Amino acid sequence: MELYFYERRRLVEALLNAKSMDEVSDLIYKNSLLLAPTVATCGPAGVNAAPFMVSFKVKDEFLNEAIGEMKRILEEMHGTGWRAMLRAARFLLDYVYNPERSDPLTLVSHLMSRGHTYQNIMATGEATISILIPPDRGAFELRTSATIISEGPLYEYTNMLHDLIHVAPEGRRSHPWYPAIVFRVREIYDNSYEVLGKKIYP
Repeated sequence: MELYFYERRRLVEALLNAKSMDEVSDLIYKNSLLLAPTVATCGPAGVNAAPFMVSFKVKDEFLNEAIGEMKRILEEMHGTGWRAMLRAARFLLDYVYNPERSDPLTLVSHLMSRGHTYQNIMATGEATISILIPPDRGAFELRTSATIISEGPLYEYTNMLHDLIHVAPEGRRSHPWYPAIVFRVREIYDNSYEVLGKKIYP
């Protein structure tokens, strides 16, 4: 997870140094595999796999502080375009990709529909996240306990992360908040071609 964490941090640093929204869009496009790994589930909706934008959760002791800072950014930077994006990137480096504040074994995302992933997680409480670090720098399988929530601090945190990037710059919302998924990592396997499934955590 350390490799994945720091690859994500380096991407945010690159965003912070970008000179235009076009450059930001290009960086996000080129790193889409890092940002949206595949989430696989199995349950009453069958075997399912879909890409999800995921992010790291901050440690519990920093959660309320992070939520408060995001609220301030969303209020102050609403509709300010490029300046809002830079402020969001700085927040991500200070909190989400700060090794002293981030919880590397808990990831979050949100569900835009009550489809296969939703049905399977509600039934089993399990999901596997498949991470590829291109071109072939790493491949990891995260077996997780997955929970879907529709209220509380983690629900706010997850949706505010989305709003920092997708709502604050443009000043408009395309959809309401959605239920959040909290992935708590139980096991990690190295699926790179050198070892092909070696368990590396715990």
